[in-house]
Amino acid sequence: MFRALVASTALALMALPAAAGPEAEAVIEGAASQIGDPVKSREAIRQSVDIDTVANFTLGKHARRVSEEERARFSEAFENYLLDSLEEHGEQFREAKVTILGSKDRGDDDSIVETRVDRPGEDPETIRWRVIKKDSDWRVVDVEIAGLWLAIEQRAQIAAIMDRPRATIDDAIKALKS
Repeated sequence: MFRALVASTALALMALPAAAGPEAEAVIEGAASQIGDPVKSREAIRQSVDIDTVANFTLGKHARRVSEEERARFSEAFENYLLDSLEEHGEQFREAKVTILGSKDRGDDDSIVETRVDRPGEDPETIRWRVIKKDSDWRVVDVEIAGLWLAIEQRAQIAAIMDRPRATIDDAIKALKS
């Protein structure tokens, strides 16, 4: 009886999916190694961030009311906004050391990776990255800095624009460009 219990427990544990954490952590580690490089940073962001998913999330409830063409234009503007922001603040990462502290799986395809960013002359900062697996690739969909999840914050800002009477996707795109 005891052997049967041990054997069935072992089989059940073997059937559990592998932890998402190591794969999710690898995405952050790869991006962190290139994000401070002015030449490689833009491509690192394109490869590690699921820009279309984040852009669609940012549109929130308004994503349903825009056309595919408008959504594509917004996604392109969002990508440019993200890459330009990185370029503007990239020097903060040039001499930074990013250390993976660990991860917490939210599911088989969803993980929060916690990092510590050490910059010369500054206090260390904890940054959390939400990474999801989509079509067998792990990609970043949000970043928490100083207690704020950036995609969630961006979503609130876009909602404030799109909730105005007669607001259009062009108003949201203009906000990203300014």
